[in-house]
Amino acid sequence: MNEDLSAIVSLLTQTPSHQRWPVAIETWFSGCEQQELNELVELLLQQDPPLPTDDEEVNWGRLFEHMLQRLRADLSNGVDIIDPSVDNLCEVYEFLGPASQVRHLLLAMLAQRSDSESIENLVSLLIESPPIEVSGFAIALSPFLQRDTDWGLLFPRLFQALSHPVAASAILDLSNFITRQGKVERHPANDLVDQLEQLLKGVVNQLASIEDGSIMKTAMNLTPEDIASQVNEGIALASALCDSIALIGNEDKTSALFQAMDLAHRRIQAEAAAALVRLNSEAGAQRLGGLAEEPSVRLRVLAYAEELGILGEIHANYQSQQARAEGALALHLSEPHVMGLPPTSLKLHDHSQLFWPGFDVRQDCFLFEYEYSLGGEPLTNIGIGAPEVLSSGSDLLSLSTDDLYAYFAGMVVSHTDIFEMPADDLDSQAQMQAGRYQQRLEEAEYEDVKPVTFGFFFEHRALAATARKDNQYGVVVVDEAGMLWLPQTSLSRLLTADDAYHIYKGRKLFESFEVQAD
Repeated sequence: MNEDLSAIVSLLTQTPSHQRWPVAIETWFSGCEQQELNELVELLLQQDPPLPTDDEEVNWGRLFEHMLQRLRADLSNGVDIIDPSVDNLCEVYEFLGPASQVRHLLLAMLAQRSDSESIENLVSLLIESPPIEVSGFAIALSPFLQRDTDWGLLFPRLFQALSHPVAASAILDLSNFITRQGKVERHPANDLVDQLEQLLKGVVNQLASIEDGSIMKTAMNLTPEDIASQVNEGIALASALCDSIALIGNEDKTSALFQAMDLAHRRIQAEAAAALVRLNSEAGAQRLGGLAEEPSVRLRVLAYAEELGILGEIHANYQSQQARAEGALALHLSEPHVMGLPPTSLKLHDHSQLFWPGFDVRQDCFLFEYEYSLGGEPLTNIGIGAPEVLSSGSDLLSLSTDDLYAYFAGMVVSHTDIFEMPADDLDSQAQMQAGRYQQRLEEAEYEDVKPVTFGFFFEHRALAATARKDNQYGVVVVDEAGMLWLPQTSLSRLLTADDAYHIYKGRKLFESFEVQAD
C-alpha cells in the first residue's frame, strides 16, 4: 500500500481531536493525482464502516471534506474530473449506511461535479436513501447554489423525494432559488401546486397542534426536544412552501397561506403575508404592516416590504436605526444556539456615537436591556444591536455603559497583533511574564489566583485570571500598567476571566481611537 494512503487510512481509526490534521496530509490532498484519490476511496471500502456512535466517524467526515475541497480546486482550475469514479463515491455512500451523519458530503461531491452521470446518481440516492438529517440534505444540494447545471436533470424528478421529512425544505429552497434567479422559465413545481398547498395545510395543522398543546393527546411520548425539532423543521418547510406557492403565482391558491397567517409564530405569519402580497392580496400587506411592531421579525418584514414595494405602508417608527438595531438583537436572541425564542421585552439602555473596530467613522451604537419572563425569576441582561449584534451568557448588568461597549468591542476586534493563548499552554518567555503578573496580583492581596488567558495586544501583554479579594470572588486582568478587577455579582451567570479580558481589549481600543481622533 502507498505510504501516504496508509497514513491517511490509519488516521481514521485514531481518536479524533479538535486540532487540524497534519500539514503533510493537507499537502498530499492538494498535490496528489486523481487516480490516487480513487485508490483512497477503494481503500475505504476495505475498512470497517464507522457507526454513528463511534467517535471515529468524525475522521471520515474530515476526510470527505478534504476530498471535497480538492474537487472544488480542480473544477475552479478547469481540470476534467475522472476520479474518484461516480460508482465508487456511490458505493462508499451505501457502504456507510443510512444512519451515517457524514455521508452527505459524498453527495455534495456528486453535486459539485454536476455532470449528467453524477446528477442522475445523486437524485437516485436522495430519493431512495436520503441523508439522515435536514442539514445533510441541504449540504448535499448546496453546490447548486454556486454553479449552474442542466436543471432538467434535477427537476421535476427530485420532487419524488418530497415524501422524506428531511428533504422537502431543501428541495423547495433550491427550486425557489433558481426560479428567483431566473435560471428557469417557470417554477419547477408549477404542476405540483395543488400538492404543495395540501402539504402546507398539513404543516400548518401540525404546528397549530403544537401551539395549542393538542399534539400531546395523540403523541404523549414526545419530549421537549422532539417538539422543538418538529417546530424548527415545520418553520423551515412552511417558509419554503409559502415562497414556492407565491413564486408559482397562482392567485387561486391562497387558502393555505391564510391558514399559515393565523398561526401564532411570527416568522410564518411574515412568510405567509409576503406570499399573499405577491399574489395581490391586500390582507398580506396589512398583516406585514402590523408585524413590523414585533422586534424579532422586524428586519424580515422590512426586507419583504422593500422587495415588494410597500415600504411606505410600514410606520416610520419601525424603520429607524434604533428600531432596526432592536430587531437585529431580538432576532439574534431567538436563534436556537442563543436563547431559542424572542425576549419578553426590550428597552433601550444607551445610544452613543462611537468609533468602532472595523469602521473609519463614528457609528451609532445601541445597547438594549432585554428580559425573559418564563415563570419564576425573570432573566435580564444587556445586548448590543448595532453596529454589532451580540449577547452574553454572563450577567452584564453590573457593568458601566463604557465597559459594556468595551466588552462588545473586545469580543469582535480582529487583528494579527491581537490574540490570546491558554495560560497553561505558553512558551517559556510568556510563561515567565505570566508568572510575574501572577506574583503582582498576589502582592496586591489577591488570593486563589487561577490564570486562565494570556493576551497579546500589540505591544501590551496581559494576564486574565479568576481570583478572590477581600473575601469576594471575581475576575481580574493585569498588565504592566495596572489591574482591572470585576467582582462577581451573579450567582448563576458568573463573569469569566475572558469576559474581563474582552473589557480590557475594548478599553485599549477606545483609548487608541481617542488618540487618533485628537
